[in-house]
Parts: sequence; structure tokens; C-alpha cells
Amino acid sequence: MGLLWNFLAMIWYQLTFKPKPLSDDIWLWGQTAIVTGSNAGLGFEAAKELALHGLSRLILGVRDAARGEAARAEIARLAPECKIEVWSLDQESWESIVAFGERVDRQLDRVDIALLNAGLKRLEFSQSPTGHEAHVQVNHLGTALLSLLLVGRLRRTARETRKPGRMSITASSVAFWARLSDVQEPQGGNGILAWLDNPASFVPGENHYCVSKLLNVLWTRALAIHLYPRDIVLNTFNPGYCRSQFHREDPRGESMAKYLAFDTAQGGYHLTDAVIRHPNSHGAYLSEQTIRPVPQEISSAKGMDSQQFLWDETLALFERECPEVDIEEFRRG
Repeated sequence: MGLLWNFLAMIWYQLTFKPKPLSDDIWLWGQTAIVTGSNAGLGFEAAKELALHGLSRLILGVRDAARGEAARAEIARLAPECKIEVWSLDQESWESIVAFGERVDRQLDRVDIALLNAGLKRLEFSQSPTGHEAHVQVNHLGTALLSLLLVGRLRRTARETRKPGRMSITASSVAFWARLSDVQEPQGGNGILAWLDNPASFVPGENHYCVSKLLNVLWTRALAIHLYPRDIVLNTFNPGYCRSQFHREDPRGESMAKYLAFDTAQGGYHLTDAVIRHPNSHGAYLSEQTIRPVPQEISSAKGMDSQQFLWDETLALFERECPEVDIEEFRRG
């Protein structure tokens, strides 16, 4: 019943809601934004909209440099006063993620906005070069590590400007198509990430993608608890079902998109809405461009236990696989 209700709610949302762009009175002059997954699709549209609202500096974090340069040229044509740079970011590589974070600290005098949008969707099991299942690596681990690496610069900027920094993580309503039991102590007792990395856990289709989006929601809620004093507003959000290359490996998803999906610009409006508006959304989940409660299962005692379990396991993994990254402050939080 829960899955059917979530599916029907998604259809209703797609058919009745009209996403809204940022209002004309929002002006971002002087600010610097980082947008990952920004060479195409929703990330590109969000980066473009931020630039068109007077942003002074824009960092496009992309895996494909050539496509990133094409995106930079298009945005620069529309917003010539914005300084736009293309930076390499491969969320299937610890070295690339750490190098990106170090470059942020070294080269950017400020970061006001971080929109973490890079992700993937596959229907068959695949493994990243790190050894982790691809959805686990890119959608959760890569995003989680980058979120930690950006906290310092966002926090320093917030203190200098006396204005909270903003960070948003792209999730999806399909996060709640996954079962909470999928992120509780699984078979073998070795942890949820180890189990999701195991090919035996993979059910062909969207299940691992849905679980990875649930991990995004749980990670955001856990990280928000550790961001005190609250000089960074962190949230996660549902961008809706959109027509984009994101569904290129899912023929059924592409077919449904013809009838239900928002276009990429409308999808991008959800990204900019989450990272610019809603100053009271710290730790919250947004859908239909407003703060929405997470399902009761997520906010229950079991949900909070799963959230803490994921937090502890993810930090322990970073300590093993990325020992050069200092995460001690998050252990203390």
C-alpha cells in the first residue's frame, strides 16, 4: 500500500504542480556557488539560473571536461559578468573528490552556495573503481565526502559575511519507495554499505537507485545535526520526475517521461529553490518547492537508529579509504 500510495502521489505531483523559477528580486552579486553534475540536465539549468541572478563566481564540478566547457560557454553567453570555471570532479575517484575539496580551500576566497547534484541511475549491477557498487559510490559516498570537505569553506564564508552558507543535496521522492529495512543491519552483520556493495543484494531495476536516494536523505539529516552553530543551512529535496539524459539507461523511465515529466528547466527550478530559498529548512526535505515531512518510518526511533548507523559506518569507511581527510570534528559533533 505504501509503495502504491507513493507512486500515485508522484503522478499527482507531476500532473498538477508547476515549478516556479527564482523571483526577479533575488540577486546573488558577490557570491560564489559550486554546482556538481552541472554539464547537462538539471545541474546545468540550475547553474544557469544562478548565474542569471547576478552570481559573481560559478564553479562547475564535472566529470567530462569537454562537456563542462560547452556548458560554461553557454552560461557565459547568457551571463557574461559571471566568472565561470570548470573543475574536474569524478565521484568514482577518492583522489578526484579530495583534490576538488583541497582546490576549493586553496583557490576560493569564499563559497556561499554548494549544490551537490552529481548522481547516476543504472538498472544492472556495476562497480566503481573504488570497489563499491556504483550507486553507493556516486550517489552516497562521493556526495557525502564532498559535503564534509566543503563545510570548512562554507563556514568561514558564513562567519565573514554574517550570513548562513547554503548546501543542498539532490535526493528524490523515490527515496521513500525503498524500505527502511534496506538500510538497517543486513545479512552478515557487516554493515549496510558492505551489503549494498555485494552483488547478491542487487535486484535488477531501480531498487539500488531508490536506496541510494534514501541514503541521501538520511545522510543530510545526520550531517545537519553536526552543523552547529547553525552557520550552514543544509537540506535535501525532490526535483520531481524530469526529462533528461539521467534516464538514458532506463527505457521505461524514458517512456514515462513523455507523459509525466517536467522539462529540465523546471527540474532545475527545484534545485535553485532548495539552495536559495527556505532559510528555515536546515535538515529538512523539500518537495513541490516546500518543506515536507519525511515518512513517519524515517523519523521514528528505528529511522533515527538507521540514520546514526549510516553516519557512523560512512565516517568509518572514510577513515579507512581516505585517511588524508580529517573528519575528527564530525566524530566530536
